[in-house]
Amino acid sequence: MPDGKTHEMINTAVLIVAVSGLLYLATLKEAILIAGYLNTYTIVTFAVAYLFATFFLSPDLDIESSSYKRWGIFRILWWPYKVIFKHRGFSHNLILGPLSIVMNLALIAIPVLLLAGVQPQSLPPDFIIAAVAGMVLSMEVHIISDNFISGIKGAF
Repeated sequence: MPDGKTHEMINTAVLIVAVSGLLYLATLKEAILIAGYLNTYTIVTFAVAYLFATFFLSPDLDIESSSYKRWGIFRILWWPYKVIFKHRGFSHNLILGPLSIVMNLALIAIPVLLLAGVQPQSLPPDFIIAAVAGMVLSMEVHIISDNFISGIKGAF
């Protein structure tokens, strides 16, 4: 399976393609439904969330990975996740892996928002959708690249 730096390069390349595609879709007059949702705000939110997930929310949070170490003193917030999930098990499931990480992040972020005086329900839905989509796609790319590389290595 790819190492951390390889995952980061793969994810960055996919982000460039994804943002290019989103910018193109945003300019299409025929795709009124999509173009109505896609704007600079949602595309930037998607890209920032994708990058955040690439470097801080990898499915490898269940081991002593670069993503886990980047949290510094706040990595203690991910300790329960690390203890609960076995590496390349549940955390690397295409559906349950990203879902578990996003839910764990929500359990961390909601109390922080409340302490800061921000009501989570006051956040714009477009922001939430774009941010979650960016994070999930980043994790999906990580999992798919792990499975792809492992499949190639297993074939030889």
